[in-house]
Amino acid sequence: MTLGQGNLLNNRYRVIEILGRGGMGAVYRAMDESLGVEVALKENLFTTDDYARQFRMEAIILAGIRHPNLPRVTDHFIIDETGQYLVMDYIDGDDLRQRMDKHGPISEGEAVRIGSAACDALSYLHSRKPPILHRDIKLGNIKIDSDGQVYLVDFGLAKMGWEHEETMTGARAMTPGYSPPEQYGSARTDARSDIYSLGATLYAALTGVIPEDSLMRAVDGVKLTPLREHRPDVTARMANVIEKALETSSANRYQSADAFKRAILGQPEPRIETEKIGDDQPAKTQAPDKLPTKKSTSFWRLFGFFLVMLIIVSGSIWFNPRNQSLLQNRFFPVPGALPKRTSLPPGLPSVTASSTPTVLLTPTQSITAIRTLTITQGITRSASATPSLPAAAIVASANPVIQTTTPSISPSPAVAPLDTPTGVGHGEIAYASAIDHIAQIYILSPGGTNLRQLTNIPAGACNFDWSPDGNQIVYISPCTDRASQYPKSALYVLNIETGETRPLPFKPAGDFEPVWSPDGEKIAFTSLRDGSMQIFVFNLSDFKLTRLTTADDNSQSRYPAWSPDSSQIAYTVLRFGLLQIWSMSADGNNKQQLLRTGGASCEYLPTWSADGESLFFSQTNNSLTAPSALGQYVFQTQTVNLLPIPRPVVDASLSPDGQWVAYETTDTINQDIYFFNLTDNLPQRLTSSTAIDFDPVWRPGH
Repeated sequence: MTLGQGNLLNNRYRVIEILGRGGMGAVYRAMDESLGVEVALKENLFTTDDYARQFRMEAIILAGIRHPNLPRVTDHFIIDETGQYLVMDYIDGDDLRQRMDKHGPISEGEAVRIGSAACDALSYLHSRKPPILHRDIKLGNIKIDSDGQVYLVDFGLAKMGWEHEETMTGARAMTPGYSPPEQYGSARTDARSDIYSLGATLYAALTGVIPEDSLMRAVDGVKLTPLREHRPDVTARMANVIEKALETSSANRYQSADAFKRAILGQPEPRIETEKIGDDQPAKTQAPDKLPTKKSTSFWRLFGFFLVMLIIVSGSIWFNPRNQSLLQNRFFPVPGALPKRTSLPPGLPSVTASSTPTVLLTPTQSITAIRTLTITQGITRSASATPSLPAAAIVASANPVIQTTTPSISPSPAVAPLDTPTGVGHGEIAYASAIDHIAQIYILSPGGTNLRQLTNIPAGACNFDWSPDGNQIVYISPCTDRASQYPKSALYVLNIETGETRPLPFKPAGDFEPVWSPDGEKIAFTSLRDGSMQIFVFNLSDFKLTRLTTADDNSQSRYPAWSPDSSQIAYTVLRFGLLQIWSMSADGNNKQQLLRTGGASCEYLPTWSADGESLFFSQTNNSLTAPSALGQYVFQTQTVNLLPIPRPVVDASLSPDGQWVAYETTDTINQDIYFFNLTDNLPQRLTSSTAIDFDPVWRPGH
């Protein structure tokens, strides 16, 4: 739970304001009432063993260091049933990301000053006994105070020593774009890993663009965009220095922070005498930063080969229809189109996806939340025909068993062009897009402008939802394409403001479809951890994981959706061979079926209206062969309206003001995102790429 102004902790530290919030907790500015000085108070709310141990390690690391470019820790304490707290020097100033938000990319002179100061701090850390690795250097972790002093901060991922040690779970996080390839998984990291991250930070600070992800460069052959293509006024010497620090092979980088500093300052590399053979022979010397690269290069080639083979084998197993449950294929199909797949969603025609999208950014165009990027070339506009409109909305009677007609297809009307959205003056829609069978999360305005890429995860990211304040997303990874389920996926939280990504602190077991409660305290999701699809909830206050549904009567449950007041969850149940929409209280009690169609149709993918008075959902026939219509269930009258929107309509998302609906649909070629206003029901195209676009979610609070 976030602390408020005036809270007193440990009978000594009074909170003044919150400085930032991340996946683990928050950082506060506080007054040490014993000494009368301001301090920074960092909290850890994830008190599981691994996270608590990692947080305590940070306290131990910082308490023992003394350097002008590093903060000091002065206290560490635990409050039972609340969390751990770290007290350190308060640095009054902006981090590098905030500085760039105000003034734009830094100058080359600033890069020299900041980079050399950070190298001094790293040289000190790496020379400790045992050595200390920072492992999370990025724009947000370099602070500059009002006097211009540079500080390297936030040691949440720090590690002591690198010989024959495994990293604790709490320290395995990485920041895409900043982390070297050896930091992914359990590979060995050393001082050169920090050099890579500092190089990536200087690259981003000079250009406003984070460099291409290291693992994709090492394995997939993605090329690093030369720094001077983004920033031509930077000298070739400085660009070469930073690009050398960004070599995917650690042997090709600078081998020490001192060597990196010398290069930044333009000082010559000293040549060190290593051996003398007789008085009449010259001494053999070597440059300290030149090491053989053949072995390292061969390793990455071998690693890439085995990774490709693993993907091929995994794909052949997963996409083999004999290995998919007939029950799941027929009754819990994918709510969106997927190319070259035997199981299709309700009524969605098959599509063929090109490996090259016409709109979205490729993985080599690394876009982050540091700076807003507007796609100047725009999005391909189209006013072509789309799935059809019913003649009129179908209103069902208020009987206990609601009668509805079977959805059908009629001629298609035109769709409003993308560049002429009507009535949308604000707001943003995020969605997933599968490019070359790897999904990433993007965001743009309803007018099709201001497109940014939020994730750049080598294993893919999708199935996401926003926190109530619109500053964080919870998503799943791995995510390859649009799938009916994700048996090896885990849940992660990304802070949009800081770029920090953290896994939720429980063992992953096929978790997907997460939704954040409107009060911000819980995350509900579907999981395969007990052998069938059931709904669980994770409490962000006490970190308890609770199963809400059961598999009685051979039923399965998925697609949870919170009511606006966080008191209820609507969800889809597979029961008696049909898809039904049920509701339950937030603790899993008071389960009841909401819609009773008497077996005439199937309903799934519920989402609440902003006022909580109705429920939107996708509806198809009981054999799942007709295109899905968008239905609205009104609680007061117990009636169902089928909205006159071109079908299929899948995965609807309501805007924060309750006036707009975003959804995914397909024509005969593409699967794209559309949206419409509930007052006129006129569809407007949002995306128009040949990639598969899915999972649209309106961003709250923006």
